Amino acid sequence: MKKILTLLMLLFLSDTAFAQRFDITANIAEIRYHGSTQTLAASQWQDVVWFSLENLNIEPTNCRKYRNKYAIAVAKGDKDALSIALAAKLAGKKVLITLDDTVRGANNESCLLQYITLL
Repeated sequence: MKKILTLLMLLFLSDTAFAQRFDITANIAEIRYHGSTQTLAASQWQDVVWFSLENLNIEPTNCRKYRNKYAIAVAKGDKDALSIALAAKLAGKKVLITLDDTVRGANNESCLLQYITLL
């Protein structure tokens, strides 16, 4: 019984032990919205907003790249975060992006934005 409990504890910890927080200073490269009724991409991309980063001060180790830039998904309903990303893009300003490289967006591929700060 003791071995089973130890094994279960190790399995539980293994999911969280490799999570890493990244605080990345970068520029917004592009912002993309996949329409809620779009048919050109897989269905998991429907109604998903994401942006890519360029000129990063550090690179996350476990996030997806699109066109050789890291793609960061924005959770549905996080319109304020999207507004900050758009403002930064239009003003040519850097942002501070915080993410956990094990937390995925709705598409289960891109890292999910945790915080965004306009610098």
